[in-house]
Amino acid sequence: MINVQDIRKGMVYKEGGDLWTVMSMQHVTPGKGAAFVKVRARSQKTGNSREYNYKSGDRLEDVQIFEKEATYSYKQGDEYVFMDSETFEQYNVPAELCEDIEHFVLEGGECTIYIYEDAVLSVAAPNFVTLKVIEANPGLKGDTATKATKPVKLETGYEINVPLFIEEGNVLKIDTRTGDYLERVKG
Repeated sequence: MINVQDIRKGMVYKEGGDLWTVMSMQHVTPGKGAAFVKVRARSQKTGNSREYNYKSGDRLEDVQIFEKEATYSYKQGDEYVFMDSETFEQYNVPAELCEDIEHFVLEGGECTIYIYEDAVLSVAAPNFVTLKVIEANPGLKGDTATKATKPVKLETGYEINVPLFIEEGNVLKIDTRTGDYLERVKG
């Protein structure tokens, strides 16, 4: 059991037979009455989010989530197949749990999978990946005084805005948490 004041964003707890992932939380001390904690959490079963108010001192059922390094193998229908890097066990993961990684991870790329009671809860891409530019329009010469950008297409099919000097064939470092271009990588 975990005290409600100790929960943080990203933690998972169990309530009402469902697992809830904390999206945000706030300690509230009203002018009149007892303090409470306002929690916005997302259901693992339905994907819906909901707000809860817990009294200070309430306890929630903590769950043990296992983190494993896995390799993205291939997409099969509406599932992605991952292989545990240590045991070579395969995990079939529904596509809706992989929306955050589909633009950033190529086949054979490393990911982290989060497991609870033999069920995959989510899949996360590494914070930074390097991807090759496969389509880029030429930049305009002399247009470097401003932070002008242009769209390019990466090898995963993801389109991103980058500085004008980026060309087809360049390898870029991308922040997967925001989807933003960080730098050009020397090939």
